[in-house]
Amino acid sequence: MNYDARTALAALVTLLLVSAAVATPAAAARYSENQEPELTTSIQGSNVLVPGETTTLQVGIQNRGTAVTNTEGKVSDLASAFRTAGVTPGAAMATTATFESSNAPVTLRTGEQSVGTISPDGQRTAALELEVAENATPGTYRIPVALDYQYVRAVSVDNEETFVTRRDVTRRTYVTVRIEPAVRLGIESVSGENLHAKEDGRVVVTVRNDGTETATDAELLIEGSDQLTPRTNGLSLGTLAPGETATAAFRVGVAETESTDTYAVPFRLRYEDSNGVVRESQVRTGRVTVADAPTFDLSATTTDLYVDSTGAVTLSVTNTGDRPVTNARALLAPMEPFSPLSTSASLGTLAPGETATAKFKLEVADRAIAQDYPLEFTVAYEDAYRETVESDPLTVPVTVGPEMTVDTSGSPTVAAGSTETIEVTITNTGEGTMTDAVARINANTPFETDDDTAYVGELGPGESTTVTFTVSVDGAATPKTYSLDTTVKYDNSFGRTVVTDVEPTAVEVTEKRGGLIASILQFLGL
Repeated sequence: MNYDARTALAALVTLLLVSAAVATPAAAARYSENQEPELTTSIQGSNVLVPGETTTLQVGIQNRGTAVTNTEGKVSDLASAFRTAGVTPGAAMATTATFESSNAPVTLRTGEQSVGTISPDGQRTAALELEVAENATPGTYRIPVALDYQYVRAVSVDNEETFVTRRDVTRRTYVTVRIEPAVRLGIESVSGENLHAKEDGRVVVTVRNDGTETATDAELLIEGSDQLTPRTNGLSLGTLAPGETATAAFRVGVAETESTDTYAVPFRLRYEDSNGVVRESQVRTGRVTVADAPTFDLSATTTDLYVDSTGAVTLSVTNTGDRPVTNARALLAPMEPFSPLSTSASLGTLAPGETATAKFKLEVADRAIAQDYPLEFTVAYEDAYRETVESDPLTVPVTVGPEMTVDTSGSPTVAAGSTETIEVTITNTGEGTMTDAVARINANTPFETDDDTAYVGELGPGESTTVTFTVSVDGAATPKTYSLDTTVKYDNSFGRTVVTDVEPTAVEVTEKRGGLIASILQFLGL
């Protein structure tokens, strides 16, 4: 050995001796562990897998090790050292579990998992998610598990420092799974019939037994969803051997949807296995298209719709959707200030783009004012099962005209103490025609009459007619202008009788005529 090599070796030995002296001081207490933790794995619960299914198993990891230890010095010093270092004697610390591929017909979906510290006789759990191949052969398989952890090999304590020696370990174990013959539900095709928003339709599905076991007394169920509610369910398929198909048709109710869209439909199979045990398959889904509800366009015209009167609204309904609606009806919702005399009218069957009309009679309250009001309608029609479906409410504006009124005019005069015939001109100042109209006066003091009504007949808007009444005036009446209250009662275009508001008619009372001559003239009507 040359000089340089001997020099380097001497320096290395010196460095190691100095390091040993610094790192291993004289200890007041010592602990050493002569046996590492013993970790075992097992499946918690059932370890049975089904071909074609993805399953999560719970794997228990147990520390069955019995620590073989040596200790020197004060136990209290060692206990304090363990607390300070955050370690546990005999524990598997910082444990991780990694499931590894094997010859099992499964695909692992779980990576490395942190398990933490497993104390002696303690247990932790790791999740194992795996997907079983659809064509998996029934049998028993082992899946390797790699467990990486640390444990405390030794602890030494002096008056000033604590020294902990850890050891890293990798241990491989196995968990056993069993793949049994099983029924597996497969969806071959799904279609929808008459699936429209708010209606009842059908979902027709063809299913297949993709498993390795025969399903006996098989019953297909459709799961409810936000869009589809089963009306029929639990349809019998009989016996379904592996690879065999069967078709079932479900009546479903469709919820209200905003627009045409495609939705998932979940199915599951209930059956008896080869041991006579009732089981249910995993849920499988298909997809169906749900169309939007029919749409309609509404417009309205009015007839004699006035305040404090009876009129009519003629509603026009156009089918703006892309399919016919059957046995359609227009429905009117009561709304102030209207009192409907009819609330439903037939529209028949409306093809796309077709229009039909319906007429509704309405009474307008006397407290209404002349203006536009909304009227709310819905269109009812039948679905494929002849169940009634209603559209969303639709509103159309209608105009209510002012109340029918009359105006009276003329300059009738009556002498006090006389009985005379007066003429009054009545003008229809409203917007509708008065039919079989009769004018009436209300004679108050100083007037009396046995002839308070006069027939007017038909009076169109703006038309006038003159009628006569015979009145008597008290002889003590003060000469001046008085008012006679006048009303007109008439029939509107629907045969409903209407009475106008009171209209004052001015009548002038003159001075009483005196003597026998006046009486003779009055008798002669002069």
